[in-house]
Amino acid sequence: MKKTISEYITNDQIQNVVIVLVLAIIGTIGYFLYSLTTNIRSIKNEMASTTVAFNNKLISLQAALATTTLTSADLAQRLVDQQNKSENLDQTLSGISNTVGTLKKLSQTDKELLQKYSKVYFLNENYIPMQLSQIDQRYLYKKDEILQFHALAMTNLTRMLAQSVSSNSTVLVVSAYRSFGTQADLKSNYLVTYGSGANKFSSDQGYSEHQLGTAVDLGTPYPDTLLMTSFESTQAFNWLNNNAYKHGFILSYPKSNSFYQYEPWHWRFVGIQLATYLHNQNKHFYDLDQREIDTYLATIFD
Repeated sequence: MKKTISEYITNDQIQNVVIVLVLAIIGTIGYFLYSLTTNIRSIKNEMASTTVAFNNKLISLQAALATTTLTSADLAQRLVDQQNKSENLDQTLSGISNTVGTLKKLSQTDKELLQKYSKVYFLNENYIPMQLSQIDQRYLYKKDEILQFHALAMTNLTRMLAQSVSSNSTVLVVSAYRSFGTQADLKSNYLVTYGSGANKFSSDQGYSEHQLGTAVDLGTPYPDTLLMTSFESTQAFNWLNNNAYKHGFILSYPKSNSFYQYEPWHWRFVGIQLATYLHNQNKHFYDLDQREIDTYLATIFD
């Protein structure tokens, strides 16, 4: 009769086998756990090393970025500084150019044109304006006369007279340029007629603005106010008061001036800039200091 396996194996042997198997399993698990722990530790170490390397690289990049930012800011500031220098240089060159242009204008402009004559400065007998042109006869009070005015200001005079006509406030020229000799003859005739009283309304030769070629006596087509203070009550005078400065003309001898009697008919060309300044500030030419007046000489014909 055959025996089964269990009959050949004792209980102790079975226990030993079980113990061996258990130990083998435990050993395997232990080894696995050990290997796993070792791998985890290795991975952690690698991660730590990587983190340190990454942090170091990040710090390095941050430092480089900070340096680059500072460099960029420095370059930007230098660029701004250079732009400012360039602008300042442009302004300086522009200023120099303007100064040169002004000096050139001054060298080509008659310095007598803005002097305060009439008992203040004297024009000698040889003085004649550099350029004179004949005034269009349609703007003359006496159509058969030949009257002259400074050529460089003729456009201003003609435009002013033309606009007065178109505004129904017709202004006409009664007298314009007078030479030294003509003024002497005129003053002599006035002295014969009015005696010393002529000094109140007529200047001596050399002191007349008319010799400059930039002064005119103005009137209307009607003789009743001709070279009389009553001219101030005319529509033409009112128009001149409101518009003459736009063309560069000013009233030389207003009321209460210290040179001559009030002459509402006597107007002088001083340039648009100076005339506008005097009008806006309610000032008179002869009240200004000569040094202030001289600053407008370069622009008198602008």
